[in-house]
Amino acid sequence: MRERQRGHLDGEVCWYDSINDIGTFTGCILSNEVLDNFSVHRVVMKEQLMEVFVDYRNGFVEVLRPAEKRLADYFEQLHVRLPGDFRTEINLEAIRWMRDIATTLQKGYVITIDYGYPSSQLYSQCRSNGTLLCYKKHAVNDQPYENIGEQDITSHINFSALSYWGNKWGLNTSGLTSQAGFLRSLGLEKFLSETYLYQKNYLRFREYAFLKYALLFDMGQKFKVLIQSKNVPSTKLSGLLA
Repeated sequence: MRERQRGHLDGEVCWYDSINDIGTFTGCILSNEVLDNFSVHRVVMKEQLMEVFVDYRNGFVEVLRPAEKRLADYFEQLHVRLPGDFRTEINLEAIRWMRDIATTLQKGYVITIDYGYPSSQLYSQCRSNGTLLCYKKHAVNDQPYENIGEQDITSHINFSALSYWGNKWGLNTSGLTSQAGFLRSLGLEKFLSETYLYQKNYLRFREYAFLKYALLFDMGQKFKVLIQSKNVPSTKLSGLLA
C-alpha cells in the first residue's frame, strides 16, 4: 500500500511504523477511524469481572476467565461500575496510543475522529451486549467467529478514557462534539451551498444532498470529534462553537 501511495503522492509525505520514530515535534496529530481498529479485550461482569477468551471445539467457543487486574483497574479509574451480565470491550491499545502521542507532541493539537461515546453513554443498558461489530462487503453483522479473515472487526471508542488518560500524560481536553457539529462550526453548509447549488444542475444537486445527509446527519451524528491540546494558549476553537 505504501508503494501504491507513493505513486500518487509527492515527496512531502513520509511513512513511519510508529509515531515514536518521528521524534518530538510541534504540530497536529489527526486520526480518522484509527482507534476503532485496535484490538480489544472483551469482558463481561459476573460475580467478578471476567474476560472472554476463545477456544476451538469443533467450532469456536467462548471461555470466561477472571479478568487481569489491569482490566479491572480500567473501570476503577474511570469510576465505572458495570451491572451484572453487562458485556463490553476495553481498548488498552488506544490508551497506549494516547501515551505515545502525548509524549511525542511537544506543542499543538490532537484531533481524534471516530465512532464512540463517553462512558455515560457507552455503558448504558442499551449497549449491554457490547459494541463489537463486523463488516464484510459493506454489510454489518455481530458474528466475529464467522468469515474468519474475511471481515473487519471494530468496536466503539470510549472518549472518556481518551480524555482521562490523555490528561494524565499532559493533553488538555478542548472539547468533544459530533462530526456534524464540528463541520457546521467550520462552515460546511455554506461551503456546500456555494460549491453545488449555484450551478443549478440536477446531478450536482443530488451530490449536494448526499454529502449534506451523510456528513451532517447520518455519519455526522454517529462520529465524534475529540480535540485535545498541549502547551498552547487556551482559546475557543472554531470547530467547537456549535
